[in-house]
Amino acid sequence: MVSGPVARLRLVEAAERLFAERGAHAVSLREIAIEAGQRNTHAVQYHFGSKQALVDAVFEHRMGAINARRNALLDAFEAEGRGDDPYALTEAFVMPLGEVLGEPGRPSWYLRFCVRAVATGDPALPEGPAGSERADLLLSGVRRIHQRTDILLAHLHPAVRADRWTYFTSSCTHALADREQRVDTGPHEPLTPTDLFLAGLVDAAVAVLTAPARVTTTALAPWPPTPEESA
Repeated sequence: MVSGPVARLRLVEAAERLFAERGAHAVSLREIAIEAGQRNTHAVQYHFGSKQALVDAVFEHRMGAINARRNALLDAFEAEGRGDDPYALTEAFVMPLGEVLGEPGRPSWYLRFCVRAVATGDPALPEGPAGSERADLLLSGVRRIHQRTDILLAHLHPAVRADRWTYFTSSCTHALADREQRVDTGPHEPLTPTDLFLAGLVDAAVAVLTAPARVTTTALAPWPPTPEESA
């Protein structure tokens, strides 16, 4: 049995895989400790204190590098004069996640973890990493993208705009998680090459984000919104 930082890392990695496969609500802390090779079945409580703290640790373990990559892409696009280009913004959202996808024989679990951890079914676990200064730093790239897309969609009613962001992030994350699953378990059909898959996902996600609103939609969300709706 290992201890210290190595034990902590093994617990994080075991939790990521088990949460990805079954959801956080369906996995006990004892199972995670055993999977991580810890004889002390209370190892999670010792190192993290709670299941939510362990969920946060998995996000932090992966999101540090992902967020740094995302911010670097955003900085590069802004330097090129593409800071408001929806394709550039979507690439900055998608590509850092696509870069952590596994490959046959070397599976990854983070994208499935993201999907399953958000839909935990456990009321004790909030959606995603807990609100904190550290969490804010890890999500700074996503927030920059959200702010830019909000400006791009300023012509839409705030409720429609908010839903567009949800459709955009959800469709990207679920598509990536599905790809990760298919790489891990083996697809029934040959997989599209990764670079083509990611390029196509960016195209589709931009379409979701920027699709024109129909007259029937705008009639349901009249413009301008009321002060309460704009708040």
